Amino acid sequence: MPSARPARVHDLELESLVLGDILEEKATTHRHAIFLKFREGELTFGEVNQATNRVAQGLAAAGVRRDDHVAVMLPNCADFLYVIFALARLGAVAVPINIDYKGELLVHVLTTSDVSVLVVDEPLLERIAAAEGGVPRLARIVVRGKGVPKGLAAPALPFARLFDHGDEAPRAPVRFSDLQAIMYTSGTTGPSKGVMCPHAHALTCARDSVHFMAHGPEHSIYCPMPLFHAGALWDGVMSALLSGSGIGIVERFSASRFWDDVRRFDASLAMGVFASIPVLLNQPPTTRDRQHSLKSFYMGKSELDSALFERFSVHAVETYTSTEIGIGTASPYGEWRIGSCGTAWEERFDVAIVDPEDRELGPDQAGELVVRPKQPFVMTTGYYNYPAETARIMRNLWFHTGDLARRDRGGYFYFLERVKDSIRCRGENISAFEVERGINAHPSVLESAAFGVPSELQEDELMVAVVLRPGASLRAPDLAAWCAEKLPAFMVPRFVEFVDGLPKTPNGKVAKHELRRHGVTARTWDRGLRRRGKKTQEA
Repeated sequence: MPSARPARVHDLELESLVLGDILEEKATTHRHAIFLKFREGELTFGEVNQATNRVAQGLAAAGVRRDDHVAVMLPNCADFLYVIFALARLGAVAVPINIDYKGELLVHVLTTSDVSVLVVDEPLLERIAAAEGGVPRLARIVVRGKGVPKGLAAPALPFARLFDHGDEAPRAPVRFSDLQAIMYTSGTTGPSKGVMCPHAHALTCARDSVHFMAHGPEHSIYCPMPLFHAGALWDGVMSALLSGSGIGIVERFSASRFWDDVRRFDASLAMGVFASIPVLLNQPPTTRDRQHSLKSFYMGKSELDSALFERFSVHAVETYTSTEIGIGTASPYGEWRIGSCGTAWEERFDVAIVDPEDRELGPDQAGELVVRPKQPFVMTTGYYNYPAETARIMRNLWFHTGDLARRDRGGYFYFLERVKDSIRCRGENISAFEVERGINAHPSVLESAAFGVPSELQEDELMVAVVLRPGASLRAPDLAAWCAEKLPAFMVPRFVEFVDGLPKTPNGKVAKHELRRHGVTARTWDRGLRRRGKKTQEA
């Protein structure tokens, strides 16, 4: 194991954790240093700051004001980050949206977040036009593309016009306690909810990532994950901003391009999800497997550390992380334990294992992992427009993660399984509620249940059990096609099984533990069979 090495990061006071201010400071102290790296070129801290100021002035001219909510639906690109930084500088609130969202889920996110402006990539406009009628507050659409299409209800503005303004930094009174973003995370027993993230929350997570990854200005990050997720945006881009290092950003994870990208960006740290490592290990060995600069992969399951290190000389680093809390548990750099997500980050949080009535449990007893902050605004302030759910999840002065874990006598925590009804599949937290709502809208379906089944990728595969209406008939491939039309691609189930009825608990809820135990059978249709016999290059 490498020896622990403290990261040299400017020790900012809590009140100084304001995203726009930090970018401006770095543009002064690191003006000519490379910040953002793409396959098509590089941008310095000074160049990013200048472009951010122009976009901020352009958004202000388009009517964006302090506290306005602005949705951002863009792929991984420099423009995405210009908008995020510009909104922070204006004191407006960013609402990053998964570019796979469409239909009812997209309408739900746009309406419950109270967005008034949407910045969107041109290829996604057909979805926006279909959803626009259900979003009455949407007052303006900024389109990144070759032109402004006609037929939209809200006035449209070309993204390029945002750069027509001066590059002087707008001066808005922004505090560390102000909302920087509303980040949508998977629903559990209901629709997806927006996590309210103050500036200090996002930047504290980034600063903690720098600390636990021993990351400094002499290093570089490789990020093949979507920027609309907190992991890529906070642990990736914002940690690179704080440490003064560069970050290489690509459009998506690709196992076949991964190591060439690592070499291109001279990266020492890679961002990823649990499923990425098995995909990399399944690639054919080459003579260049150890010819790279990478030292750590975050996040990886610690159980895979030995296999990853033996083949690629890279360590898999596991923490307990969520959009709501940032980094709750982690190990000092180089002091990882197999199977563990680390110890409580005592400077930041109290962490405990509790029973169903919130009584703390002892070592090696399984219970729900709960967290509470020791500093103000370093975790979420709740779910936007969901006060009852906020009160429920934060009852008894603890944030309830919904995850089952245990703590050993040495203070190391071990994640066991999800208590909440969501499925982790190929880097996405999938809301079973959203999947079921989409499937139940089919005229032949009476009810359905979505759940996770074990995958070779260390996460889950999505399976649905479906009960048809009396006298109805439906083929599994046709149901999958229906899902592909109505739901994001990552919510289309791999496994479909038609059943006569769903097992229920005494209070009428679906007994999903029985469905999981039943699992995949000879009666189950497998959408993945069409892909078998080929190496999967992307996850």
